[in-house]
Amino acid sequence: MKPIAMKLVAILLTAAVLLCVSSCSFGGKTEEETTEPTSASATVLPREEAEILAYFNKVFAAAKEGKAKLNYSCSYSPKGFDAEDKALASMLTLVAQRMDFGDLGKEVAYGESHSALVPIKDSAEPLALTADDIVKIEINRDEFAQAAEEAAKLEKDEEYETQFIDTDPDVRRIYIELKEETDPKAGAGLFGRIFALPDRAAIEQEMKKAADTLTYDGTYSAKYTGCTIYMEIDRLTDQVIKVEFNRNIEVTVSVTGVGTLESVGTQQVTFRVEGRDCYEFDWNQPEE
Repeated sequence: MKPIAMKLVAILLTAAVLLCVSSCSFGGKTEEETTEPTSASATVLPREEAEILAYFNKVFAAAKEGKAKLNYSCSYSPKGFDAEDKALASMLTLVAQRMDFGDLGKEVAYGESHSALVPIKDSAEPLALTADDIVKIEINRDEFAQAAEEAAKLEKDEEYETQFIDTDPDVRRIYIELKEETDPKAGAGLFGRIFALPDRAAIEQEMKKAADTLTYDGTYSAKYTGCTIYMEIDRLTDQVIKVEFNRNIEVTVSVTGVGTLESVGTQQVTFRVEGRDCYEFDWNQPEE
């Protein structure tokens, strides 16, 4: 059973790799005040949802066009295997836990183009999110929450000594929760615009490699849910320091065992893939 399970999980994970690695995460207003200095900021701190979104798009487009040194890493983890045959699901889980694909990454030297890596990947076009793409967007939410808490305590007790808020005042942080999308298509929709998604033909080709042990009926679904984006920005220059795309993909695939796997019958296998694409920018020109 173990060699068969290993072959099955290898095929499923290869499909997941195609889905994720080659591809590789608000309504309302922010009413709280902030103590962030504004005199030296390149841009006044945005407050309305539309302003924060426009700010995100502007600085990310500049980062894509810029010539900073870039460290890119991509990691992912398949987990949560489930099937009607619980023994098979358990075996797939154990095999997946032992498979170490490591982190995938690349470095771009200062002065070179980022277009091959920074979304939209392999395109000169920058990523531009719209209000329809997001569930929530916030800026400096940790600082706002802490400041509001301290203000509430001071209002209740005039002798209360406010606590120091331990955050870098020169770094702005944007948090975005993206809307769900099922089976995104390359170049279209939300995730099809963020990542260079493969088409179903590529996944089907991978499935066909296991034709001696299983057949694939074309039922393959991938739901992107709970995906987020986190960005750090130098407020003095509006230069992006770091961007993380955190993705959670729920995968469902239907296969039928043949040959040595015939006793399994037709199984619907489900699992999820948790992954992250991280971009770290260094805008300091190296000394010659």
